[in-house]
Amino acid sequence: MDIKFSVITVCYNAAKDLPVTIESVLAQDFTDYEYIIQDGESTDDTASIIGSYKERFAQKGIDLVYHREKDSGLYDAMNKAVTSARGSYVNFMNAGDCFYDDKVLSKAAKAEEATILYGDCAVYEYGLFHLFTKSLADIGRTMPFSHQSVFAATSFMKEHPFNTNYRYSADYDMLLTAYDQKCGFCDIGTIVCITTADGLSSVNYKDTLNESARILKAHNKETVSGPGGIAAQAVLFIKQFIMDHFPTLKKMIRIAQIRSRGRMIKAQVPPWFCLR
Repeated sequence: MDIKFSVITVCYNAAKDLPVTIESVLAQDFTDYEYIIQDGESTDDTASIIGSYKERFAQKGIDLVYHREKDSGLYDAMNKAVTSARGSYVNFMNAGDCFYDDKVLSKAAKAEEATILYGDCAVYEYGLFHLFTKSLADIGRTMPFSHQSVFAATSFMKEHPFNTNYRYSADYDMLLTAYDQKCGFCDIGTIVCITTADGLSSVNYKDTLNESARILKAHNKETVSGPGGIAAQAVLFIKQFIMDHFPTLKKMIRIAQIRSRGRMIKAQVPPWFCLR
């Protein structure tokens, strides 16, 4: 490895979401990184948008690598991007996600060496910012932090690619693998990213919980939520039904939950976030 970070953006027909992500990467004041965009053969303006940024990255001395090839889904695309990564660490900042400020990479570069570096994630939902619940101590029960806030050792990722049998939570499976192998985890103590609560796992709430339960079982962890019995599945079905068909009710419930959990923050909104 001859550079510190490989920042990876996976996309497909995400032309409207790419600018916020690319601008946040380009704005970083730490330049010892490469930027890899893995495009699953988009048919919109993705290629032209990426092309419009090549000169700006070149002026900062940063390699912008554009791969355009078919994939079999999000995690397969992430695996494909990792195979060409030259950085010591990889970060997945997918289309629509963005770095929290222009000093994220410089802060991560100063962190203690570990297989997994991680920080906080600011989630934007219904006009509010709140922190993704972060707790390494709870990794045996639930996703311990957002994958966008993770910098994973590239060597580990190449040895342990995402399991593409999992559609929604292969990132959780990867973190559990690192934890089971007693790899080092280091909290870098800063907000790394901003995400919105409309990702694949957020939209497919029921399926994500069920898959997470299967992952916990595969890692011999105690399952406290997920498949369970008929009653548990009925509750998950009702929650998913409300999310899918009653957006106003969903909004009211989520706002109440966010406020009651005490995780709301007054975020420093970066200029690129306004591009969304």
